[in-house]
Amino acid sequence: MVRTMGPRLEHLRLIPLFRGFTDAELAELAALFGAATARPDGSLFDTGEPGTDLYLLAAGEVTLVRPADDTYRLRPPALIGELGGMTGLPRSCRAVASADAELWRLDAKHLQAYFAENQELGVRFLANLLEVVADKVHRDQRRIGDMRQNLVRTQKSLKQIRDLILESPDGPLSAPIHDSVDQLITHNRRVNYRVEPPSALRAHLRVEAGLADVIELSRTHVSVNWPTSAASPTVGAWQAGVLDLAGTEIPASGKVVRVDRRRVTFELDLFIEEYAATLEGFLTRVQLLDILV
Repeated sequence: MVRTMGPRLEHLRLIPLFRGFTDAELAELAALFGAATARPDGSLFDTGEPGTDLYLLAAGEVTLVRPADDTYRLRPPALIGELGGMTGLPRSCRAVASADAELWRLDAKHLQAYFAENQELGVRFLANLLEVVADKVHRDQRRIGDMRQNLVRTQKSLKQIRDLILESPDGPLSAPIHDSVDQLITHNRRVNYRVEPPSALRAHLRVEAGLADVIELSRTHVSVNWPTSAASPTVGAWQAGVLDLAGTEIPASGKVVRVDRRRVTFELDLFIEEYAATLEGFLTRVQLLDILV
């Protein structure tokens, strides 16, 4: 079924971002939408693509596939990709529409321009958007808390297994099992938790080859995008440079432990107390962005 006048108002009324809008205001918003057509493979967008649009599912079904994660099946009415579309973030999943899906597309820039001209509606929309984001973060924190508790229980069990292996008579499997368990315990320690610096707190590693953007950072490791002007270092190579943590610089050095095309991961040498405190402060600032206070 294909409609040409825009999404139905009864659908828009059920979208949290448009809560509190009158029918007349919803009718103006509906006029901003255009009919959306899926690609030949049935997808609306794919993982990693920059978000530029919002989609409204009015009939049929859309399946969201997250790499190495769950699959979600959406039924109408559902707004799809609104947070990524409004912020331009890369899509975290692939969206595939059913053959009978009725979909409407709204360009994020078009919507922003409309709210720039209708600022009272824009403020109302922004308040709804903040409420949606806060609710999402709250639910994510609850799930992360559950995962953290599961990890603590797993760590305790792994340590008990390691102790049991040490207390048992040696056998041909004792050493490899002990080493594997010990490696898991070390990897799961909180000190190894990595954060991804956001755009507001960008971090760089300045090396002889140039400026490398920091992708992930922890107390013990850093992963960077190696400058395209130079060949990536080899595993085992030692590198020295300066970490620029959102404007605060500290000297850093370490050994290359992984190279994946331009992504290079270093195991950092120990910092002196002053520099370790600076790194800890930066990591805390980034982690606070994941916490709803």
